[in-house]
Amino acid sequence: MSAIDAVIAAWHEDEEAIERIAHIEHVPGHAGFFADLDPPPPPLVAERLRSAGIERLWRHQERGIRSVRAGHHTVVVSTTASGKSLVYQLPIAETIAADRHASALLIFPTKALAQDQFRSLHRFGSDELVAAIYDGDTETDDRRWARRNANVILTNPDMMHVGMLPYHARWEPFLSRLQYVVVDELHTLRGVFGSHVAHVLRRLRRVAAHYGARPTFVFTSATIGNPGELAAALTGLDVEVVEDDGAPVGEKRYVLWNPELEDPERGIRASPMTAATRVFSDLVTRDLHTIVFSRSRKASELIYRWARDRVPSEVADRIASYRGGYTAADRRRIEQALFSGELVGVTATNALELGIDVGGLDAAVITTFPGTIASFRQQAGRSGRDRSESLAVLVAGQDALDQYYVTHPWDLFGRRPEAAVVNPANPTVMEGHLRCAAHELPLVPDDRDVFGPEMEEIVPDLVAAGDLGIRRGRLFYGGGGSPARSIDLRTSGRGGAYSIWTESGDLLGSVDEDRAFTQCHEGAVYLHQGDTFVVETLDTGDREIRVRLGSVDYYTQPKIDKDLAVVKTLERRVVGDIVAHHGIVDVTSHVLGYQKKAIRTAKIIDTLPLDLPPRQFTTQAFWYVFPEWLVDAAGIAGIDLPGTLHAAEHTGIAMLPLFAICDRWDVGGLSIARHPQLDEPVFFIYDGYPGGAGIAPIGFEAAERHLRATLTTLDECQCRSGCPSCVQSPKCGNFNEPLDKAGAARLIRVGLGPLADD
Repeated sequence: MSAIDAVIAAWHEDEEAIERIAHIEHVPGHAGFFADLDPPPPPLVAERLRSAGIERLWRHQERGIRSVRAGHHTVVVSTTASGKSLVYQLPIAETIAADRHASALLIFPTKALAQDQFRSLHRFGSDELVAAIYDGDTETDDRRWARRNANVILTNPDMMHVGMLPYHARWEPFLSRLQYVVVDELHTLRGVFGSHVAHVLRRLRRVAAHYGARPTFVFTSATIGNPGELAAALTGLDVEVVEDDGAPVGEKRYVLWNPELEDPERGIRASPMTAATRVFSDLVTRDLHTIVFSRSRKASELIYRWARDRVPSEVADRIASYRGGYTAADRRRIEQALFSGELVGVTATNALELGIDVGGLDAAVITTFPGTIASFRQQAGRSGRDRSESLAVLVAGQDALDQYYVTHPWDLFGRRPEAAVVNPANPTVMEGHLRCAAHELPLVPDDRDVFGPEMEEIVPDLVAAGDLGIRRGRLFYGGGGSPARSIDLRTSGRGGAYSIWTESGDLLGSVDEDRAFTQCHEGAVYLHQGDTFVVETLDTGDREIRVRLGSVDYYTQPKIDKDLAVVKTLERRVVGDIVAHHGIVDVTSHVLGYQKKAIRTAKIIDTLPLDLPPRQFTTQAFWYVFPEWLVDAAGIAGIDLPGTLHAAEHTGIAMLPLFAICDRWDVGGLSIARHPQLDEPVFFIYDGYPGGAGIAPIGFEAAERHLRATLTTLDECQCRSGCPSCVQSPKCGNFNEPLDKAGAARLIRVGLGPLADD
């Protein structure tokens, strides 16, 4: 019996454990599929590969390299540890071996990944290939050296945006010889961040073309539903997709672990952190090398501390935590100890989810569903990297999506991954990058080919505002200094982001205006990477938030008054007897006050008023209209209709990540018993960013599946009248009142008719 079989057998013999195991999935392994590269790599490159232990290529590597060699923009999609990086490393090494003046730009979502790839590139180390990291941690002298000497630069989107493109003249020798642009971990570039990165990449294309270069773009990604579409949206170029994964895969067992339902009435389950600690302790005590993923730094530290108290002392000395906030030297030390086998276990945030090589692990424990199937597979794939037998345990939370997958495991393992969406046409995002582009090089009519036809609609407004000036048929930036620093790649609001400062003067980060008003108002409890802060002031003039570190026994929920007007309906379809729409809407949101609620009991401690200005923005939405006769047919009384629609809206938002890579914080919702424009009962789900992030069109396209998943969650949740696993939302602006779970299920079931049972 293998070690994995032994631990599962032990859980089956444990009365408590077997009650918690909701499902076990066995995925058999398979051998790899080789393919020979024609022509083979040049002798020096081939020798470097052999010295790294690479004798032959997997099928997807050969296909990807062949595509890149031919100059096709390419996206390679394959499992964790399948050697995707070789698809760009080998062509870069070949090209530079033939011409040491050729250059390549490698863009990674995190500094840690850039460091890991920098080490990996050394397998091709030679006098010709000179690599350098260029990010916010790079010292001034090292930056100057990199610009002058390196032909391979490793960086990130933020540094490209503020530190390279505005100063492209300093990079002329590098950019004029640019042959390749690599964008790693494509699936992380979605929503507003991805929409910004799309413009950063288009600005790069434009500046490179100015110096005579038209580089080949190479993307790598974990499995997502639309890799070619996403890569094309990010660059504006046609992209060839390679997803015929030929790497060998070891046998894997998945265990879905559902913590005990402690309060059936309120749908409250035992802590997933406690359950994850128990599972982790069992595994490391059996000498199974294990990683535990959690959502926050605080959770990672707590699981680590609790596990040390559960395991024998000799095992406690061989586990560690790994998270943001550690020094780079500490992180490298932990990575090396894990890689060498010195450590038997590590608790981590998703800092270790991406492709950093930590060697072979036997098991991965995932504390609550990480939001997308792509992330779930990425985290589960951290075990079994040496193609041996492995285990992945998903410890479910009480969130609706967690409970949906625990009760529908065939969807978790059989569903095609969600689509990752971006919206480069978002006018709020585009106008900022057009200012940046004009600062870099004057805009000309042909730039429509780079930025898209929407550019023509936005440019007149920028000229009228004085941001752009016209001279000799070209558009010049009208401001002083680079506008890039005023644009946060992770927000879309006009006027820039709100910066968050601690009482000691440390910058925690930034948020857009919507989240500033709803999550960072005066008195709000704000969580940052697991640490708890209380907001002291929200300064709308200077766009600054001041917080203090604090340990409180309550959380806060804002009271929000919303209004929504339909500007334009773009699409319409009938699903059963429910009418689905997609279009443009104006959202007005006004934060009126907030409640303090006890963490353990959710009891209201206090209700306090706020004096904040209303916020209005235009975005995309999809919505469901329920004709009056349908409401009557479902037996919904007029007094119960607001709670019925409100519950349906909440559950609909919770189920949306089944179809698009997003979470409930990326979207908003509003339900109205009789909308003044539509004169019918309706609930809306809208993109929570000005201009839209591309989520609403996906929701509309999936309308039938979305409504059926919503109904399934309402029907199958074990609570009596509504709980966090079905209709309650942690971000509800109306304090989760009123909510009618039974009414929502009845209305959607009658509305879908025969479709409800398909």
